[in-house]
Amino acid sequence: MAEDERLLDEAARGAVLPVLRFYGWAPPAVSLGRFQDEARAVHAGACRERGIDIVRRITGGRAVLHDRELTYSVIAPAGSRLFPNDVLGTYRMIAGGLLAGLRDLGLDAGMAARPEKRGAAPKGEGRDAACFASPSWYEIVVRGRKIVGSAQRRVPGAFLQHGSILIDYDPALEAAVIPGGGAAQSVTSIRQELGRDVPLESVKKAVLGGFRSALGIVLVA
Repeated sequence: MAEDERLLDEAARGAVLPVLRFYGWAPPAVSLGRFQDEARAVHAGACRERGIDIVRRITGGRAVLHDRELTYSVIAPAGSRLFPNDVLGTYRMIAGGLLAGLRDLGLDAGMAARPEKRGAAPKGEGRDAACFASPSWYEIVVRGRKIVGSAQRRVPGAFLQHGSILIDYDPALEAAVIPGGGAAQSVTSIRQELGRDVPLESVKKAVLGGFRSALGIVLVA
């Protein structure tokens, strides 16, 4: 995530082309949104007992347990012709690539907009719940259950969006380390939907192909 921040700074200075990154986590970690109060947002003692790191990301939103997932990030200058110059338009564009990749894996994935009135998230209520327990715009769902959680940060001249693609999901572990976590009825994973283990590299390959086809881009390593 520090590399995401570095690339965002470079993009704001016009020093990089749009970037698509993938990474995983070893050991697992809980990332906190940039405005969250750590004392309320995570059970630090439970994390220590389980060998789980705690980090703070530069995007907003709620706490996320990063474990059996593929993390993606998209960083681009604001003037890039690939993406609209607004938050929701960018979410929608990136969701197209994620959807195409998940469908290539055999998932019946769809995009569901949050039903609440457009605008900023309400203050107070639910602020420190787990990310996957709370709704967001243009979230990726399978059978109505969330499978990708994303957050975005915009600075003058550039934006960053990163998120978690759940390969597997342990609601008991999430509930143990994040207040309000463990939303088993509203969260799903690739393994749960396909009924088999899917290697991280297979997920990465599918999502790469999804971005190529949905955005009509050529990726250069």
